Amino acid sequence: MFLAAGTVSDVPGVQLRKAELRAQILARRSARPADQRTAAGRLIRDAVLAAPQVQMAGTVAAYYSIGTEPDTRGLVFALWKRGSYVLLPVLRPDGDLDWASYEGPDSLVPGPRGLLQPGEPPRGVDAVARADAVLVPALAVDPAGRRLGRGGGSYDRALARIGPLVPLIALIYDDELVEQVPAEDHDVPVRATARPRAGITVLAPGGRPPRDPPILGGNLSPQTP
Repeated sequence: MFLAAGTVSDVPGVQLRKAELRAQILARRSARPADQRTAAGRLIRDAVLAAPQVQMAGTVAAYYSIGTEPDTRGLVFALWKRGSYVLLPVLRPDGDLDWASYEGPDSLVPGPRGLLQPGEPPRGVDAVARADAVLVPALAVDPAGRRLGRGGGSYDRALARIGPLVPLIALIYDDELVEQVPAEDHDVPVRATARPRAGITVLAPGGRPPRDPPILGGNLSPQTP
């Protein structure tokens, strides 16, 4: 008998499959040359800037990339330059995310875990709920919108505060839209992905596919846009 992902008795298995998938993707990202990451960031930037739901957004909650993530620095700067009010996360000691305004590259200060975050006054954990579009980091996403993060739970807490009509767009590499991502009850689905070659891919309405098959493990087979 297969158990649906997120049932209490299946949680340890889901966490193990998440860890395995996370390790695979992080290893693959580490092997990606720096020039490919930079090029991917530019293509994602252009796709996000051209998306109508972002063009119409007065306030955009984004994030400043680190390490092998698709580069978002140019995207954050471009959003700010064209007049969007850009919020970036500020990691709190309890692992939750506060938010503060981005006022250009010089407004950033070193934060925990190698992060760069705004030096402006924090706006509170609920500030993200007032964003018109939210750009989300992810390691993988599936067609139901299930998102694999780094395992800290910070973004799941933040995304739970956001209304059902706000675009939640995960920024990933092209091969990171996979067949299935293991999920738990607290995992909040995203509503679209932005990828370098594929651009914006809108996912299943409400973050769920027509039927919810059992999660058998993380499959790295990429999905077509």
